[in-house]
Amino acid sequence: MATFDFRLANENDLDFISQLSARVFSKYGVYDEIVLGWLFEPEVITIIIAAGADPLGFAMVTLEREKWFEPRRGHLLAIGVFPEHQRKRIGTALLEHMEEIARKYGVEEMLLWTAVDNRQALSFFQNAGFYIVGSEDRYYPRGQAALALSKKLSQ
Repeated sequence: MATFDFRLANENDLDFISQLSARVFSKYGVYDEIVLGWLFEPEVITIIIAAGADPLGFAMVTLEREKWFEPRRGHLLAIGVFPEHQRKRIGTALLEHMEEIARKYGVEEMLLWTAVDNRQALSFFQNAGFYIVGSEDRYYPRGQAALALSKKLSQ
């Protein structure tokens, strides 16, 4: 089984994150710009997954709490792996790492959105234990519908 390195993203990763976002998310909007905006938000944690010095993907999670007494939730904003590296457990390793980070911050539930027509992503997330909790028409900047998914992390 391959081993991966995980590290916090930094300013040297801007081009990598922008290029990968444009490649895998452009169908839904100008995510090369949107994702870079999220990168600088203080509540967003961005992790790079690499094999040695070669970055293979990234993920972003934001930590939120609606009220001080409610359980903390995490929102997986983005997870991207180069298409040529998909289906090699890289995305799974990255998602599991993000869930581990979220648990360390007391997150009890992870939420995310994925496009209704993105069958590969939907299958990936459902196989990882996420379940559909809602939907929204015209969720993405280019007008596509999306599904909301959730996973309890406190189990």
